[in-house]
Amino acid sequence: MSRFKFFDSENGTDQGIEKVELEVAREQPMGNSADGKDILSARYRSEQQIITRHNGDIVSNGVLKHEYLLSIDLVNLLAQVTITDAYGSYEPEMLNDLTQLSLLVDSVRHEQKFALDKKGRAIDLLNKSDMISNWMTLRTMQLKDGKFLTTFTSDEQAEIIKEVNSYCDVIFSDNYPMLEELSKNLFHYTVFDKYLMTDQLEGKDDRTSEFYSNMFNIPLKIEFTYENIIDENDVMKFEKNSNLLYADFKLITDIYKEKYQPVLHYGFTDYIYKINSRIEIDKKQNLIKQANVTITEAVKNNVENTIHYTLKQVEL
Repeated sequence: MSRFKFFDSENGTDQGIEKVELEVAREQPMGNSADGKDILSARYRSEQQIITRHNGDIVSNGVLKHEYLLSIDLVNLLAQVTITDAYGSYEPEMLNDLTQLSLLVDSVRHEQKFALDKKGRAIDLLNKSDMISNWMTLRTMQLKDGKFLTTFTSDEQAEIIKEVNSYCDVIFSDNYPMLEELSKNLFHYTVFDKYLMTDQLEGKDDRTSEFYSNMFNIPLKIEFTYENIIDENDVMKFEKNSNLLYADFKLITDIYKEKYQPVLHYGFTDYIYKINSRIEIDKKQNLIKQANVTITEAVKNNVENTIHYTLKQVEL
């Protein structure tokens, strides 16, 4: 049963969304094995700051905060992630309304169950059908109109809800690669990695990854390198840094000319995309103690989108 109240409502009519905070009952992680070493369990809190600059001046900024329960079964290679709280705010106000809507939609994935491979990466989403069912519940109970989009006219509200329903009907469907999308979430990118299975991290990752541009909404081919590894006492620290292997620069240039140049008044210069991570592992737990990730995307000197992500383990 879902722990989000509007999924548990019997009549589906008593849930308001004036304040979209994902308040859920505190759940307990999966139980430990007999020796207590095969099940990893932890609670995490994350904060993600998103800043967009035009010509060096901030034009929008926002923050997303989440709390997670994580359980990993190392014997059967299973994992469960439960989002227990989520909060978001954004400036300008119009973007804040859309952020609350995004959090509400994302709540249908508040419980996630995975099968892992032998390198600690998720290879199968085991409760996809539950997420699809949750979406249909949310669509029916909550997204009948857009009155909570207070900065938009009634016609704009109706159009936004129509677009959201159309888009989510696709992504919450059997054929959509939902696991691939979740793997790009910074929590999953950080937590589900080969440190779970080995302490031999130095060098390039053995596979490439696909991330999506926040500025241009196109796929990017990325490779990662593990470096600057420090192994001391009960802590291991390392960096995981990216190298951009492929991006469609012609498409990026065309989108820039259409979307950004009329506002910025400067032509396309050079495209930059990089991900830099600093991660600290508690070797006694074999889990992340804290992590910092920075994603920088820019058309040099013209427009820049920066994401600062912090993750820290807190008491269960």
